[in-house]
Amino acid sequence: MAKIGTFGDIVFEVSTSKTKTFKEFERSGSARWNDHEILGKKPKSEFLGPSLEGISFTILFKVELGINPIKEIEKLRKMRDTGKAASFVIGGKPISANFWTIRELNEAHQLVDQNGNLLAAEVKVDLKEYYIKPKTAKKPTPKKTAAIPSKRNKTLGKITITVKSVNIRSGPSVSNKIIGWAMKGQFFTVYSVKNGWYSLGNGKYITASPKYSKLKKS
Repeated sequence: MAKIGTFGDIVFEVSTSKTKTFKEFERSGSARWNDHEILGKKPKSEFLGPSLEGISFTILFKVELGINPIKEIEKLRKMRDTGKAASFVIGGKPISANFWTIRELNEAHQLVDQNGNLLAAEVKVDLKEYYIKPKTAKKPTPKKTAAIPSKRNKTLGKITITVKSVNIRSGPSVSNKIIGWAMKGQFFTVYSVKNGWYSLGNGKYITASPKYSKLKKS
């Protein structure tokens, strides 16, 4: 079997048992221009781009060539009536990067038997180019790198206040100013310990004596 080409589900082929091909293949196209009128002068032409191309060809369906004419015609009608767009391939290569749609079918039923069966028909097919927007390549998603923890954010653990109240001071010494109080049952994050004082961050310190709080290391 020699496969000539395809259009959707329609296969054009030539073999010892089947012949289905086309003839009178014509392809047409034009450019789109806009002529701007200028008073007292010739119009100024502006090129807008290419128009959609058109293709026309004729297919001969014959029972004696191993083809069921009505079955093949119904395939073409369905493509026309559903607006199906398909690639047109000849010699293993698409004739365009775009697809094609059937805009018109002209059927000539040439031979019918005594039972009304269609034995031979010639169908003229008019196609119109169907523009396909090119796919844009997706930008690769950058890999997320694990954040390196800052030493400043590293914690020693958490303390729980175990007495009724304890002073919070502005520095690691009893001589520093009292800026608040920690009440029994409260939790505080401890960032470091220095000279018997816990640093709570933001310039706040509390005694590290186990009499006043319980430390749970992180």
